[in-house]
This record gives sequence, C-alpha cells and structure tokens, in this order.
Amino acid sequence: MVHAQHIRTGLTYSFRTLKSPRESQCSLSRLPDKLVLLCQFSPHDCNISINEQVASYELQFEFSNEFLIVYGNKESFNLDHFIPFNQKEICCNTQMVLHDIVKCKHSGILKSMFLESKALSLLLYFQNEQTSIQALCNSCKFLSKPIEKDKIFKAKELILNSLDKPYTIPELSMIIGINQCYLKKGFKEIFGKTVYDFVQEQRMLKAKLLLTTTNFTVSQIADQIGFSSQSNFSAAFKKYAGVFPSELQRVQTEINS
Repeated sequence: MVHAQHIRTGLTYSFRTLKSPRESQCSLSRLPDKLVLLCQFSPHDCNISINEQVASYELQFEFSNEFLIVYGNKESFNLDHFIPFNQKEICCNTQMVLHDIVKCKHSGILKSMFLESKALSLLLYFQNEQTSIQALCNSCKFLSKPIEKDKIFKAKELILNSLDKPYTIPELSMIIGINQCYLKKGFKEIFGKTVYDFVQEQRMLKAKLLLTTTNFTVSQIADQIGFSSQSNFSAAFKKYAGVFPSELQRVQTEINS
C-alpha cells in the first residue's frame, strides 16, 4: 500500500513497505517539469542483522520546477543544474536520514516541515556526491593496490570470527581503515556478494554444520550464530535450506542410528 503526502506546493512524498528485501539504492530522474528522487533501502544493509524480519522501504520525493525555482534565479533557472543518476548505492549515513523519515513521529505542519528538510538534505547530499566524491569512487582502481585489497580480506576475517555478534558496516570500515563505499564495493567485487548476504550465508552454513555434527539443541545453535530467538532462526534457516533445523536434525539422527 502506497502512502502519499502533499508536503507543500510543488513537493510531494510517497512511501510504501516492500514485500521482499531490496538492495539499498537510489535514483534521480530529471523530467521536463520536475525531479523524481526514488530511494529503496533495507536497514539490515548497514546493521548486518538477520535476527528479525526486517522490512525494506521505498520512498519517493517529487520536486517540481515551481518548488525548486525559489532557490535560484527565476530568469536562468532550469533543471539542468541537477545531475541525474541511476541505481546509486546508499551509504549508511544516508540510510540514517531515510530511517528518520520512515520513523517520523510528527504530524500535521511539523511533519511537513520535517519531510521538506529531509528531502532537501537528501537532494543536496546526492548532488554534492555526484559531482565530487562518487565520481572519484566509481573511477578509482583501489583494489589494484595490495594494501587496499588486504583490507577487504581483513573484513571477511573479522566477519567470520564474529558471526554471533556481527560488526556493522560503519564499525568494519573504521576497524580496517577504509570508507564504507570502498568496503561495500570492494567486498562485492571480490566475493560476489554484499556484506549482508555473506554474513547470512556464513551463519546458515555454520548452523548446518552444528545441526549435523553436534548434539546442540536448536536453541543453543541459534544462540551461537547470534539469533535472539529460536523461532527467528528456524524461519531464516527454512528460507535458506528449505527445511526447518529440527527436521534436518531428525533426519541426521535417523541416518546415524
């Protein structure tokens, strides 16, 4: 279900919860009479948590000429000042802004003021990044430097040693000394998976090993790979392996008996 709101003349906002997880990304379309900023994000992309069922969200802001012209010279204003982009990764700092929007508690005029300020912040941030930092990030070949590549492998090592309490992406980037953009891009390029997907896969592989080679209970295994409840672990394992952990244990017991 889409929730739409007219913030003020020339600025509209819509929001919906997505049924399936999406990789966090953003795009800006430049139409003849407006800009359309579309963001999809999942909080787990930075938290690296699979304890709970985390929703993904889609947020869209539409900025009309009428709305934007107040920030420039009316005679020379046009939307060419804004650089469009497609499927741009969202860093964790930007996700915090999006999270604030989704969790907004304001109502009435205060909500409109809040959404307008956040919408402009996002638009300004992406435009600044598009003309400077992101251009450099996309074009550099940092993985060709052994020291930078080693940092990505160090991140993998840290992840494997902390599956019960995984680091967030900001924490990983700080420990290994690399910015979040490089970490996410480098990890996916080297290992073919996002950090989140890699963590999820490794947790499930460890769970499968423990289920088939030890006498630990399902609850104990859930705790060892960082799940807050057995039910959440069972649901995640069923999604990954096609069977519930208790079913796998039962089959393994029958084989060994």
